[in-house]
Amino acid sequence: MIFNRRGKLADRIAAVEAAVRGRDGTAMTRAVPRVWQVAQQASVVELDAVLPRCVALLPQLGAGAGGQFSVLCGALVELGARPDPLVAPVADGFAAALTGAHRFRSGWQRVRGDDALPDPEDPGTMDAAIGVLTEAYGDEQAALDAVQGWYAAGTWAMPAITLLQQSAAARATFPHRERLLAVGAELAGERPDLECVLGLLRVLDGERLLVLHRATGQGWRVTIDGVADNFQLHTLLAGALAGPAERGLIEGLTVDPAWVEVATDAPEDRFSGTVVGSFNLVDGHGKWIWNEGAPADIPLFEDTRVVVLDPPPYQRSWNNIRRFPLMSAALTVEETLAPAEAADWLARVAEPA
Repeated sequence: MIFNRRGKLADRIAAVEAAVRGRDGTAMTRAVPRVWQVAQQASVVELDAVLPRCVALLPQLGAGAGGQFSVLCGALVELGARPDPLVAPVADGFAAALTGAHRFRSGWQRVRGDDALPDPEDPGTMDAAIGVLTEAYGDEQAALDAVQGWYAAGTWAMPAITLLQQSAAARATFPHRERLLAVGAELAGERPDLECVLGLLRVLDGERLLVLHRATGQGWRVTIDGVADNFQLHTLLAGALAGPAERGLIEGLTVDPAWVEVATDAPEDRFSGTVVGSFNLVDGHGKWIWNEGAPADIPLFEDTRVVVLDPPPYQRSWNNIRRFPLMSAALTVEETLAPAEAADWLARVAEPA
């Protein structure tokens, strides 16, 4: 039975390879769903065997079809395939598509000014877009490259989201990170479909924070991994620091263990209820740290990201979810500051604005 299933999966991949070699779009359209159908029943060993064969097809498919096929590759990783072979090809494809999307916006605005940009999820607008971009650049191939980038960036982002959620190693070494973030930031207003992948590219792993509790004069050094936003950071700080004063912790905090479990690694079917905030987070310069932001937004204060825990001025609450359900997080208390060191830091940080 297992042998037959493996043969069937291999046959399905071979059909895709044949369609690519023959440049047969109709056969490709039929073959890809059949791969997915069989892959859902495959073992991890089988998935590991076929993913490199799928990845090898991406450069042959170009930006548009390659982006669509990369979604299947990402789905194989979600099923359990080892992600390593996919990281560089997806990063390369996404970088090329995003560069094209940036050129698309520039060319479109050159010809159409402030007219609304076409919906990248509506292929029916593509022919008109090619005409506008050809007028903008005077070169049909340059226009096609930009148009393909505009319409394909969202599909290339999908496997990138999978890889960045599931692998801290992928987050640490993801190629073209700075370029992707810079270009993505310029497109963010027009491309909300890119918000997730850009957020994941900004996640900090192995990042040390200095945490101070102004009311008690205590301080800690903590390390965070995989924390997507400051809602999650807020929850994890409360969970890690709530406890008896004789253990160097903060008494009187009410923290439901379910909140911390969800903020750490609980599966999505455990997401429910509401988290109630414990603090007002303030940076070393005295400015509020908004829960809607990310740890990467916390500015350095004397070469350190400082988080000061003050009493909440009003009750804050938010949904008990994790922004990226496939990404686990951790907050580790590495050190409790000596009272004198904590007092010294508290004397240097600004009062809340």
